[in-house]
Amino acid sequence: MPRRAHMLAASLVAALFSACAPLPKTADAPPAVVYVDRDTEWRGEVRVGGIVHVRKGATLTILPGTRVLFGSARLPAEEDGHEGFTAPGIRVEGRIVAEGTGDAPILFTSASGPANPGSWDKLLFVFSTGNRFLHCTFEGARYAFHAHFSEISIRRCIFTGNEEGVRLGGSKVSIEDSVFTRNEIRGINFRECRNEIRRNLVYGNGDGIFLHSKDSASVIRENAIYANRGFNVRLGDLHSDDIDLSGNWWGTVREEEAREKIFDGRSLPGVGKARLSPLLAEPPVAGAAIHGIFADRSVPVSGASVRAYPSMSGGFFGEGYAAEDRTDENGLFRLLLPPGRYFVVGRADEPEGMLFAFPGRNPVPVSLWETAEVGLPAVDARSVDDVRIESSKRAFLSARATLHGIPEPGVSVQAALPDAPDLRGPGEASSITGDNGVAILYLPPGMYVLSARKRTTGATVGMVEEGGLFGVYPYSPVELAEGTSVSVEIPLFEKRGLLSGEEPEAPGGTAALPLQGTATLAGKPARGHIVFFYLPPERIGRPVARSSVVSDLGAFTVPLPGPGEYAAYLRMSIPGLPGGAEEERIGPVTVRVEGGRFTDPVLPFR
Repeated sequence: MPRRAHMLAASLVAALFSACAPLPKTADAPPAVVYVDRDTEWRGEVRVGGIVHVRKGATLTILPGTRVLFGSARLPAEEDGHEGFTAPGIRVEGRIVAEGTGDAPILFTSASGPANPGSWDKLLFVFSTGNRFLHCTFEGARYAFHAHFSEISIRRCIFTGNEEGVRLGGSKVSIEDSVFTRNEIRGINFRECRNEIRRNLVYGNGDGIFLHSKDSASVIRENAIYANRGFNVRLGDLHSDDIDLSGNWWGTVREEEAREKIFDGRSLPGVGKARLSPLLAEPPVAGAAIHGIFADRSVPVSGASVRAYPSMSGGFFGEGYAAEDRTDENGLFRLLLPPGRYFVVGRADEPEGMLFAFPGRNPVPVSLWETAEVGLPAVDARSVDDVRIESSKRAFLSARATLHGIPEPGVSVQAALPDAPDLRGPGEASSITGDNGVAILYLPPGMYVLSARKRTTGATVGMVEEGGLFGVYPYSPVELAEGTSVSVEIPLFEKRGLLSGEEPEAPGGTAALPLQGTATLAGKPARGHIVFFYLPPERIGRPVARSSVVSDLGAFTVPLPGPGEYAAYLRMSIPGLPGGAEEERIGPVTVRVEGGRFTDPVLPFR
């Protein structure tokens, strides 16, 4: 459930108000059809155990802050009147007006535990007009919206954790400033419609948008459509018309990269083709933020350029960034961007030369409605653009690692491919610098991002801890051609305090408390995950502690700094990387520690 939905659920008082026949009182009541045949209001908490049928001429008004909870009862297929419903839902022939507010959104979800995709059925609109939805969240449905020959206005809504967000046929629907994410099959699916789809975030779904047939009359503009598991846009086998998809952001400024996630006539003859150009260079909508400080040896630097890149493939000074900001007089910056993982890079052009910053905590993950904190420690990069390219029988890279201009021995240097998801692990090749600070890497010709790290423990793998050294060659990626050698310099910085990119010490030097707990995910042991703990207000990216890997039975241990309240998140562990975890997070779950133990030892994640 999105964080806003969690906040909503915690603040509502259960109530039931309806001018029509009573709704079933429990989520698992026997299936029933309840008719709304005159204007009706819902408020508080409304439980739907069967089918609510809003008849022609009636308006169902759902007031701000209402929670509509659908039961999980399966409806018998042979019963008449269900119109394709397999579980509780709402059939609309009249209209629904559900207009929440930013402080009091409306929630449509499952009444029985986690809102898994298909927990309830849908809102079905049939020859219905005048429907309006504002500040609503829909989760756990088969199809949150299923419409035939209807008109609907959707603004500032969230569709998450459904099988499909919306499935529309022969309709006219306006979808603006909304979010479609983590929908199992598709975010948006329509056929033969005249839709307006503008300024939406469509990411993390099976397919982002599916166009079944004859949808060239629809307008899809100014959206961020990116990072969907299948295709960002898929045209159906019967979609013979070309479609104009220009004016959207695809997570890249390179059309050839964007087309890799588009299924159209270039993939299947007979299907229409999608026009992408011109692509938007920057996302038109945000939904998350990264903020922090750019500093040179703890002295803030004003006027520095800070950018967030979805990929390292274009380098750290080129186009393709998702957001850019200039630091203020205190060295502070704020990047507004879509949720995702971004490489944060800083540059300040001083009279003496360039200061460059690429923190060890890269890429930076940021989820919907969240703000991540990043410290950018600057290094002096005046001498690093002196690249030497020479002939060689065998292609190799020579990297000299320096700390304040002095060669540093014992540094592990790695070469990674530009499209690598991060710079963890040994990469394509790695080597250790000698007494002269130089490491040699033999590689096939290609483009490489060069990074260097030195851990205080002497280990060659794992995260660089407080006091360790880290650096990236600013002009990565480096091109290594056949029969050449390329020599570069990688400036290092020492990871300390806010600029370390790692976890702070326990507050006040308090000894950590070893606690035991149990983590569940959707009601089952969250085995193979790691639990990250933050001090409220959440300092995203700077946990005060992380747990052991959760066992098959859901058990974990964690050293917390003391009693109080924590925000806990769940991440999948990366095998073979001690303490490492995937960046996509589940949570938060509020946790309290008293008397050296959790007040509730079970942490239920959804």
